[in-house]
Amino acid sequence: MSAAETLARTAYRVPFLDSLDPVTADALRDRLEPIAIAGGRVLFEEGEEADSLYVLVSGAVGVANHDPASGLIRRIARLYPPETVGEVALLSNGPRSATATVLRDSLLLRLSREAFDEIAARHPSAMLYFARLLADRLRSGAARAAPHRPMTFAVVGVTPGVSAAGFGHSLAGALGARTGCLAAWPEHADETWFHAYETEHGRVVYAADDPVCAWTRLCLRRADHVLLLAAPGQPPFPALQGVDLGTPDGWRRCDLVIEQAADAAVPRAPDPAIDALGVAMHHQVRAGRAADHARLGRLVSGRAHGLVLGGGGARGFAHLGVLRALREADYPIDFVGGTSIGAVVGASIAMGWSLDEIQAHILEAFVSSSPLNDYTLPVLSLTRGLKVDTRLRQHFGQVRIEDLWLPFLCVSANLTTGAAMVHTRGDLVGALRASIAIPGLLPPVIAEDGVLVDGGTMNNLPADLLADLERGRVLAVDVGSDLAFARMPMRSWRGRMIRRLLGVPQATPGIAQLLLRAATVSSDAQAAMAKERAAVVLRPPLAGIDLRDWAAYAAVAEIGYRHAAQRIAADGLRPWLEPAAE
Repeated sequence: MSAAETLARTAYRVPFLDSLDPVTADALRDRLEPIAIAGGRVLFEEGEEADSLYVLVSGAVGVANHDPASGLIRRIARLYPPETVGEVALLSNGPRSATATVLRDSLLLRLSREAFDEIAARHPSAMLYFARLLADRLRSGAARAAPHRPMTFAVVGVTPGVSAAGFGHSLAGALGARTGCLAAWPEHADETWFHAYETEHGRVVYAADDPVCAWTRLCLRRADHVLLLAAPGQPPFPALQGVDLGTPDGWRRCDLVIEQAADAAVPRAPDPAIDALGVAMHHQVRAGRAADHARLGRLVSGRAHGLVLGGGGARGFAHLGVLRALREADYPIDFVGGTSIGAVVGASIAMGWSLDEIQAHILEAFVSSSPLNDYTLPVLSLTRGLKVDTRLRQHFGQVRIEDLWLPFLCVSANLTTGAAMVHTRGDLVGALRASIAIPGLLPPVIAEDGVLVDGGTMNNLPADLLADLERGRVLAVDVGSDLAFARMPMRSWRGRMIRRLLGVPQATPGIAQLLLRAATVSSDAQAAMAKERAAVVLRPPLAGIDLRDWAAYAAVAEIGYRHAAQRIAADGLRPWLEPAAE
């Protein structure tokens, strides 16, 4: 099929042609000019005079402008076929309000200003359509921005000891039956051929073992999502130095996949030089493990299942009951996040531990004896924090966050900057210790970035942070939203006098309870907004459970289990389990 034939067939599927009368549609179709643009090219710049509009046939375009407040580049929309690009400036007769960048090799249909003006004069219905389109654009504003929905992937081997071609075929199998995989440049293949191949298969994996050849450059240009494949401990190929594996303005994701041995019990770390390649997320995949490839497929295609666990002291034991219900139902958990005790439980999941192992670690760390009873002179805090430090290191060891089996993040609060600190890399124990450093109860963590304390002061339920990753839908477990103190009884003056005479104290919260509540109260409003980003929110009924009631472990875990099991039985988790629409 020729390029003209392919584009002509595609043009008939352009929505605004279908909405016009046949005469006007034919007139517009005749004036649409097919153009092929390589990924990374700028379609038009902010401030330029508008001379045309474009219709996306294949590929993707990113739209960004300068934020006048900060002076930084702000990404405002990611456009996919059959969106139009550049129509606002053309219709308003003003300069371009944003810069449009072709994110990967794309086919577009161009309509020049002259052709548009001529058709609008002869066929008023076309102008009416575009006027309505402009009104919709202005009304929708930021809502026009589309979520990241990658359809083409480039797997590039960056160290010795891996096969990008073999891995690419495995990934294609995990992505779905229609997914195609190409590991070499097909003979006589041009832009039209690749467009037809991508259209036929829906998703396509391009695989390249030589990181600097022409085929690799094509793979990178055609990819929505780049996966760098590495063997643990192996240095990157020297030829990679100076090679740009990203895209303009950071539009495209670039992840690192470490292919572990099939029988690996603990992930082996990649060579430190791999960090210089600049990747967004690390994935651990065991060779030949179908479940690992399936998880990777969900994570890179935006169909993964995220779990976020909120803070709440001993009430966080409910997370273990929820986890038990999820595992009994055989629901996958692909990426995890949390705050405070939720971060500790989330890290346990990301370690790849079984439910029995998680329970054993939590019992030993928090239930066998209180981790918050090494009291000291309250200069920095009521406790020394040494018991917490020792237990975290004893159970989690020296592992780094990026070397966990599952992608993981946790949150602390930076008192130096006054902002939330999101931990996605580095020492896991240091991140967890910061996330649970309740101000006044545990000493803060002094880090290079500032003074860090419990993340609950900023974001006690970071569902928004997991949703912002655009890797899939998020299930949030909230164990801290009903922490407000019960109203203390108001007594008559006679009652108060009698209590004073008898030496009975007024019913007031203790200092530890006050500190724990103070650590989360400021983030309540933020948590309420964050829950709007979750597909499903579980809120186990924990009224009456104290934040430091470590002995209530079994009862609290059972409450979490029953609540989650009831929601599962009622099909209440379906919005989390169903993949986002493509």
